[in-house]
Parts: sequence; structure tokens; C-alpha cells
Amino acid sequence: MKTETLAIDFDERDLKYVTKSMEKASFRDRFIRTDLNAPDPDWTVHNGKPISEHVQKQVNRFKKVVENEKLNHFHSGVFQKYDDNTLITIGHNRYSDVIVPAARDLLHVYGPDRDNLKDWKSYYRYAWKEKGPNGIIFSTDDQIIREGKLSCNSYAYSGQGSYAIVGAGMFFRPLNGDAKISVRPYVQWSTSASFTGTESTSAQATANLGIFIESWQLNGGGYFVDKDLWIPVWSQNTQNYLTNTMAGGAATVGDGLSAEILTNTQRKYAIYVYAYLETSASAQQGKNELRFVTLDIDAFVPYVAVQETLL
Repeated sequence: MKTETLAIDFDERDLKYVTKSMEKASFRDRFIRTDLNAPDPDWTVHNGKPISEHVQKQVNRFKKVVENEKLNHFHSGVFQKYDDNTLITIGHNRYSDVIVPAARDLLHVYGPDRDNLKDWKSYYRYAWKEKGPNGIIFSTDDQIIREGKLSCNSYAYSGQGSYAIVGAGMFFRPLNGDAKISVRPYVQWSTSASFTGTESTSAQATANLGIFIESWQLNGGGYFVDKDLWIPVWSQNTQNYLTNTMAGGAATVGDGLSAEILTNTQRKYAIYVYAYLETSASAQQGKNELRFVTLDIDAFVPYVAVQETLL
């Protein structure tokens, strides 16, 4: 088994990198539309060809490169290449007598960094906060990293839409070899929503919990979103007058809050567990009919388990 010695640890440069990466337009496309007029993306590449054909050509070309490599004593692993803003992944598996690390070395449990030790292998290391025009972030960076607290609000008046997102981030490196990882958080949550207005205009509020995984090359660059998965834990549309609509519970694997990706020893990974709110209210119908909706979430992430399965 090959032992990777280059850039094993994460440092402040990595923190700055993930901070910058969250500003990328490709990621922000996930958020609720606030201009209400943005067209759907055109799924073609720069030369006008369908993106499926473009990616298939890239994969075929990369396969030929891999097939020509001398893979003496190679058993299983993942080949990855960042080509023309696309991360291409090819997994190979062969029967072999590999040396498997102890089970405890393949299970990683992250939690709040209560003592501020800043150990990237065990604790949350990054606070993610994002909001729309009518979003409010309640959790501070320290509360997110050191307590695992995710708390925010989103509200909207007639003809508006907004969102708020708060997440706890952690770093991961596959130090035992190329692997498939399973990310399994446990999140406790409670929400409180209020809809006001007596006219026919509708409003919507949704609370989601999610897992976001991004990666980059050891020397920086080659940024890629490996997974963005979220599940709604509370959602309601209304045309009536409601107030203080409350709910709560806990979410984990059985609720669909888990994600799997292939990881490569030549890349670094950031994993975020987040709470995401979105609210919107329909426009007035030719008269002064004011609709208002607001939604709070208070969530707590006591731990996140990351399980490696070597390839």
C-alpha cells in the first residue's frame, strides 16, 4: 500500500481556499432565485454541443490514457483528472490480497471543537454562513465550530423570495488509500414558522438539512463539488392565515441524511453539514394585499461519522 506523505495536514491556506470557493457562482445557483426572472441554465458547453456528448468524449479520452499506464502491483483505486472544468473519475477494482487497516482507522467521528484544539481529524474547522436579502444568521462562527449550533431565519413579503444557510465544515483526507466514504451526520432540529395575511396570495416556507462535499487538488486548484444532498424536514404552502407553526425532530441515515462519494489520495475534501431555509410569497394581485412569511430553525450537530471503504 502506498503511503502519501505530501501535504497530509490542512493549514490556514486550506481554510482560506474553502472560504473563497463558497463565493463561486456555480455553487450559488443552488439558492432560491431572488430576481424571479433568471432563465434556466442552458445545458451546453462553449461550442454549443450538449454537455453529455462533451463529457463522454472526455471520459473516453481519459480511459485510453489510463489503459496505457503500467499498473504493476496495482489492485484497486480511483483515477481522477481535472479537464476543462470537469472532474473525471474512473474507479478500478481487482481481486487482491491487500492489507486492510484496523476498523478504527477507517471510521472517523467529528464533533464540536469545545476546547478549541483545531484538530482537523476530529473536530469541525469551518463555519459556513450565507443569506439572501431577507435572511438572518443567528449562529456565530464560534457557536458553529465549538458547539455545532446551526441557527438562522428567512422571511419574505409579497413578491419576494429569500434564503438562509448555516453549516459546520470539516476536513477529510483518505490517508489509507483510495476509498469510498459514507458521510452520516446526526442533526437535532426545531422550526417555528409564521404566515400572516388574509388575502388570497400564497406563501411558502421550507426547512432543509443537507450535506455538501467539495474537493481540490493537493497543491490547490481543480475545485469540484462532489456532492450536494439535502432533505426537507418541514415544508408548507398556505393561502390561509396561520401563525407559530412549530415542528421538530432528529435526522440521520434513516431519514435520507447520508451521502457517499469516491475519494482519491491526491485530493483534499471539505464536508459541510448544513441547515437551509427558503421562504417566498406571491406578488400582490392588483391591490394592497400584504403577505408575510417567516421561518426560524435551531439545529444542533453533535457528531458526524465518516466511514471509509477501501477500493
